[in-house]
Amino acid sequence: MEAPQGKRMKVGGSLSTRVLTAATLLLMIFFGLAFAALDIAFRRAAERSLEDVLESQVLGLLAAADPDQSGMLNLPPDLPEPKFSRPGSGLYGRLIDDQEETVWISRSAVGMRLPAFIPATPGRIEFRRFSLADGTDLMSAALRIEWEFSDGQLAPFVFSVSSSLDSLMAQVRRYRNWLSGGFAALVLILIGAQILVLRFLLRPLQQAEEEVREIEAGARRRLSEGYPTEIEARSSSVNMLIDSERARSERYRESLDNLAHSLKTPLAVIRTQAESPDRIDPDIVEEQVATMQGIVDYQLQRATTGGAPLGRKHTKALPLARSLLDALSKVYREKPVRIDRDLESDAVFPGGRGDLTEILGNLLDNAFKFCRQRVRLCISTGSAAVGTGGGIEILVEDDGPGLPDTNSPRLLERGVRGTQRAPGQGIGLAVVRDIVEAYGGEITLARSTLGGAAIRVTIGT
Repeated sequence: MEAPQGKRMKVGGSLSTRVLTAATLLLMIFFGLAFAALDIAFRRAAERSLEDVLESQVLGLLAAADPDQSGMLNLPPDLPEPKFSRPGSGLYGRLIDDQEETVWISRSAVGMRLPAFIPATPGRIEFRRFSLADGTDLMSAALRIEWEFSDGQLAPFVFSVSSSLDSLMAQVRRYRNWLSGGFAALVLILIGAQILVLRFLLRPLQQAEEEVREIEAGARRRLSEGYPTEIEARSSSVNMLIDSERARSERYRESLDNLAHSLKTPLAVIRTQAESPDRIDPDIVEEQVATMQGIVDYQLQRATTGGAPLGRKHTKALPLARSLLDALSKVYREKPVRIDRDLESDAVFPGGRGDLTEILGNLLDNAFKFCRQRVRLCISTGSAAVGTGGGIEILVEDDGPGLPDTNSPRLLERGVRGTQRAPGQGIGLAVVRDIVEAYGGEITLARSTLGGAAIRVTIGT
């Protein structure tokens, strides 16, 4: 049954185990075939060698044969090959006449019933294998000739020599044992070598696996460099994925922090209205609810896209600045704050309302929070603000304690607070920095002429 299209069958087991298993199976098949081939070759060579011996023995009997006066052939009792004279030696000689009667048999074959073997072709030695009744295997070589006697008569005779195959089979078994042991040792050596080679070759994969586990455990941020070419592309892709996911998670976390931070002011305005039920202004509540909805939409958009679209919208700064100043005046109504305004009516922010709200809202909220009595907001535009390129410049000052070190870039980092005199999370300046940098602008910290902090934001068109 075929797997559904687009899905792959999962194969378990480690890569090294699978490679080692496959290589071992190939080795076993190779050595098995090699063993069979060498065994057949050795056995045939041994049989051929035995045939050569039997052939020489047949020719030896033929040379030793001597005719007598009765028209028969005789063989001497003692032949050059001593095995013919020793019973049970495994080498047996025999002379057969034309009636297939045994004319002569060696003393080594006394008491044995050797099978008759008559070659079909005269003058040619033929070989054949036999098995005796007791299970002994023999190889026989026979030569049929026409012997011419001195009176000119011809008589057929067969010279036959048989040899037991016990010694040959013992030799084959010894060879097999030696070959099996040698191949087994060689297989073990090769498997050991394969294990070492695989460990060396798969070390980068094992290192990558260990680093992935460390990343999952939080002990490492990304995969290291320097992998082989075949793995480098994958490790780079994994690093890009890790960085992307980490950046996305960080952006979501920051967006939640920013959302909570941004909602504080409108919530405070609504709380102020709620604390004075006899003076509730529905327009103010509705305005703050709309502001909160805008903040939520803005932060969701930043969380999913990583920033506001640049150069697509322009927002007039004056109405938004007035709205924020009025809202903060209500939030900090128990604090006698004097607000100095220097707002150009044609000042335009080169971006969306949400970004400008985040910039002005965070800077003004900090100024109201830390001031003693005075806050100054200056918004200018055109070449006087940012050179000949146009743009907008925002300056927020207060007469509070000021910043401890206006030259320290850490004051713009998330979670770092310039003072502990008022509650907060150290998020506002970091949010402003992120937005300003996204627009290619600049934020600077300085000492205000009012005595407190002065924060200047400059953004070009």
